[in-house]
Amino acid sequence: MKRAIKIPVTFESGLSTEELTQKIDEEIASDIWRESNLRGRQIYLWQRQGDSVELKYFHSYRSDMCDTMFQGTLNKGLQGSQLDGAIKKPATVWAIFWVIIGIALIVTAALLFAVGFSEEPEMGLLLIFSLILLVVAFIEANLLRFEKSRLANINKYLREFTSAENTDVLGEELEDNERD
Repeated sequence: MKRAIKIPVTFESGLSTEELTQKIDEEIASDIWRESNLRGRQIYLWQRQGDSVELKYFHSYRSDMCDTMFQGTLNKGLQGSQLDGAIKKPATVWAIFWVIIGIALIVTAALLFAVGFSEEPEMGLLLIFSLILLVVAFIEANLLRFEKSRLANINKYLREFTSAENTDVLGEELEDNERD
């Protein structure tokens, strides 16, 4: 499976657009927040503005941040409704990504400045720093990569929630990767 930043998905439901909108609104209005202990539970949080919907998946609420979400639109389908969109990384992940890149660039510029204007440059520092940048690049790549189990969970939840009737392309692709 390609590790993309956005994975396009479509869920075709037999429910009408109004029924699916009502189901999403009921989920938004649910009293999950009144429970005292949400820590460590898997939680799916819906947000809706008009035809646009967002679903944020917390693998372990308050123990980790949301790093997988669905963003899409609710459309009228041929027989019912259709939820079109993409599973992607939320803005918080992108913010952390760019902060790390910014810090790495500032430290790189400072090190190059210090080595460039030094009377006796320490070339060992450049080697150590290049290894540190390699580790930072690895962390950044993993930050944007989708974890297969989380991707499978959000896909399964959305298919069940929408009573999707179309072929589960993403699910089949994930199963093929499991076999490989």
